[in-house]
Amino acid sequence: MKYVKLFFIAFIFFGVLCADEDPMQSMTIEYGGYDLTQTEVSSSKQTYVPQEYYDNVILVVQEAHLLARKGEHAAAAARFKQALKTDSTYVFALNGLGNAYLKLNDLANAERYFKQAILFGETYAFPYNNLANLYILQGKHDDAVPLLQKALKYDPNSAYVYYNLGNVYLAKEKYNLAQSHYLKAIKYDKNFCNARYNLALTYQRQKREGDALKEYEAVVKICPGHEKAVLNLAAYYLQSGKTDQAILLYRQAVLINPQTDLYLALGHAYHNQGFAKLEIGAYEEAVRLDSSDVGARYFLALSYYEQNMKISSLKLCRDILEDDPENSQALELLEKIGL
Repeated sequence: MKYVKLFFIAFIFFGVLCADEDPMQSMTIEYGGYDLTQTEVSSSKQTYVPQEYYDNVILVVQEAHLLARKGEHAAAAARFKQALKTDSTYVFALNGLGNAYLKLNDLANAERYFKQAILFGETYAFPYNNLANLYILQGKHDDAVPLLQKALKYDPNSAYVYYNLGNVYLAKEKYNLAQSHYLKAIKYDKNFCNARYNLALTYQRQKREGDALKEYEAVVKICPGHEKAVLNLAAYYLQSGKTDQAILLYRQAVLINPQTDLYLALGHAYHNQGFAKLEIGAYEEAVRLDSSDVGARYFLALSYYEQNMKISSLKLCRDILEDDPENSQALELLEKIGL
């Protein structure tokens, strides 16, 4: 039996069954991911600062940015706060602290510090952009637009700002405006894969499948491990009977960006081609990456059963039922195993 549940994101491609989710959840939106290290370094070189200030503020903030890049947001927040004890108006510390709180899901403090960054850095674009990101996250799109327009006043060539405006207009279903802003983002950064991906979504909403597919192809060429673009493009290949292209796409992607859903999709493709050992290997990798994923464990259990590996299948089914006692698929498979 072929597996018809394709693990790709977002929407229907020529009648292919899509994942059960709100299509807007497929949007790739970066919240406060603006990298300011280079801007900060160049800014600090423009004017002379005392060595003590450089050591206690500028270097401390740069260290905080490095911690944030590593995902150590609580530690980064502590360093930003340390810098602010010396200079409570330093815009890079205020903005960085806002970003750290945003990543820590403390939205009230994130908003507070972004607003302070705007107060003391009125002509910098990035705090307007990041406060707008916060409002987008909260669904306050109308509040985000004037902030992003203000950001463009101070940085008219910002791919990030055009990208975020495109996200707002996509959420508001203003597809022509979304498209024009994504195109501007790509104009200023041709390798901006998230902008290209959302542009493809916009084309799809406009029923422009050909343009959407070209954009997906551009994304996977520039960013071969872009999970959502790989899944959507491969789903099209599968629906068009180009299974070999889909498998090649998955295999390239998992080398660069090993993710559970990519391995699941690869396992499905192998299954439908009758490559049993490769199918099991792909599902085992999916489970290894996320042992809590019930779907991954179920498909691996099913593959074990189909290859007469009943003991392994039985163990996985029992594991699933420990976490989800009412899981109908695992219960049905357990009954088939009959041990």
